[in-house]
Amino acid sequence: MTEQCNTHRHEYSNEGVCSCGCGAHTHHRHDFEGHCHCAEKFLEIADEAWKEVLKEKIKEKIIAKKGEHIEKLAEIVALANGEKWKHKISAKTKGNDFKEKLKGFFSSCD
Repeated sequence: MTEQCNTHRHEYSNEGVCSCGCGAHTHHRHDFEGHCHCAEKFLEIADEAWKEVLKEKIKEKIIAKKGEHIEKLAEIVALANGEKWKHKISAKTKGNDFKEKLKGFFSSCD
């Protein structure tokens, strides 16, 4: 099914998906009366952009006011995380050593 709206042509699949390319994505839904909902899609994108901008501005304010404390906290967390992984790797290696000793023991019991 093909229809024309004010700005472009709509090619519909059986599911009502149009590939007119007028939205942020190449494929987006239109209703079966041929109404293009590009305006709503663009407003949704704008809402997301506002949220992203606000989030970035909040980050800037936090860093400006508490940057030194955040740096110290990040250092503490990073060191603790490194120690956690060092212990995990060490424990795994020790577990493998134990398995090898058992394997050797049972191999020599013949």
